[in-house]
Amino acid sequence: MAKEIISSQLQAVVEAIVQNPDTNTPGALLCVRMPEASSQRFAAGVSEIGTCTAMSPDDGFRAGSVMKPLVATVVLQLAEEGLFSLDDAMTTVLPTDIASMSANSDGITARMLLNHTSGIPEWLTDAVGAEIASEPNRVVSDREYFKMAADQTPSFPPGKGFTYSNTDYNLLGLVIEQATGQSWRSEIRERLVDQLHLFNTLLPEPGEIAIPGRHAHGYMDFGAGLMDMTEIDPSMAGAAGGHALVTTTDDLVRFPDALMNGKLFQKPETLDEMLTFVDMTQGEPPVGFGVGYGLGLMKFLLPGNIEMIGHAGTTGGYQCFVYELPNHEISISGMMNNMASDQIQLIGPALEILVPGFSL
Repeated sequence: MAKEIISSQLQAVVEAIVQNPDTNTPGALLCVRMPEASSQRFAAGVSEIGTCTAMSPDDGFRAGSVMKPLVATVVLQLAEEGLFSLDDAMTTVLPTDIASMSANSDGITARMLLNHTSGIPEWLTDAVGAEIASEPNRVVSDREYFKMAADQTPSFPPGKGFTYSNTDYNLLGLVIEQATGQSWRSEIRERLVDQLHLFNTLLPEPGEIAIPGRHAHGYMDFGAGLMDMTEIDPSMAGAAGGHALVTTTDDLVRFPDALMNGKLFQKPETLDEMLTFVDMTQGEPPVGFGVGYGLGLMKFLLPGNIEMIGHAGTTGGYQCFVYELPNHEISISGMMNNMASDQIQLIGPALEILVPGFSL
């Protein structure tokens, strides 16, 4: 199919998402990267409701848990460098006062944190989410997250189940800092953002609530219409994601392309470990077509046995994603600036154009 036809069809998909009342999203972005071709970028709707500013393919946004594959990649790089083993216990790779806050810490390994089999509870409860929404500019410390998690009963014994937990990745941020003596933000900037020339990707420090330059505003509906949630402090979820990563769809697709082509690790075995998935269908909450969780990566199996690997990011006001389809050599990223939107509503129609014979 001619590139021009595909482009017009993908643009129509993005416009249809904005016009669909079920998505209730002011705007949408989509980016597709294929072999030996530059990224194709698409935008529709508005980036800010109040000013009716048209969404641009260059607009930045908060990427939420898309942070997790970046954190995992740096952890794996440090393990390659011999600074620790993935099978070292929390008591080895974390400060003593932090490790002691978690039950079973001597049996929980770095690998279990990476693939959410640690059993450590999720700190982000409904009550905590409401508190964050009511105090969006408050700087939250890592120790506050760990205390909230420690006050709960472990989900299961270490390695005996799967439950997605942001706490795991807050702890991994400290694993990076313990090993390097540098902040996890600094390590991600140096090792990934700078290395991959992601010129439009930022990791704002706590207290830096404004997004510089062109960006999409993020919205949530608490029952009285869409509310702008763009300026929540970057400490809101820390290394687990939240508002701590600002990027663009074009920058996002560069990451899985480099990762899956072996450009980010010294040894091919490291990528193999990252792509070793545990069954995530046993945990809560279920995630659409999600079937497995590796070391910072989710695996989806779509109709027709279409494999999709990457991560989604849901944070105050934004729903975004970045995935690689390894059997089709397609990288795809996107964003809708309403947190309640469903990523599959954008991914599905796009893949129906990009993958011959695919249909939801």
